[in-house]
Amino acid sequence: MNLLKKLFATLRPLYDFRALLLLAAGLGLGLLTDPAATLGLAGYLAYVIGMAGAALMLSKILMPYLRLSKHIRAALVEGNVASALVVLARVILILGLLITLMAWGK
Repeated sequence: MNLLKKLFATLRPLYDFRALLLLAAGLGLGLLTDPAATLGLAGYLAYVIGMAGAALMLSKILMPYLRLSKHIRAALVEGNVASALVVLARVILILGLLITLMAWGK
C-alpha cells in the first residue's frame, strides 16, 4: 500500500487542477493564434517527458541499489561531501542519458 501512495504522490503534478487549467488555457489560446506551432510544441513536450522517463529508468538500471534520498539527506543535514558527490554523479548521469536519448531520437 505504501508503494501505491508513493506512486500517486509522484503522479500528483499530472492531475493538479491548477496546472491542468493553465495547460488548457495555453492550449486554447495557442490553437486560436497558431494551431500548427501549438501542436508542434505539444509534441516536443511529450517527447521530452518521454525521454526523461526513459533516462530515469536507464539510470535506475545502471545503479539499481542506490537510494538517493539517503544521500540527499546526509548531504543536506550532516554536510556529508561524499554523499553530495554521489547525488551530483546521479544527476549528471541522468542529464547525460537525457541528452543522449534526445539527440539519438531526433
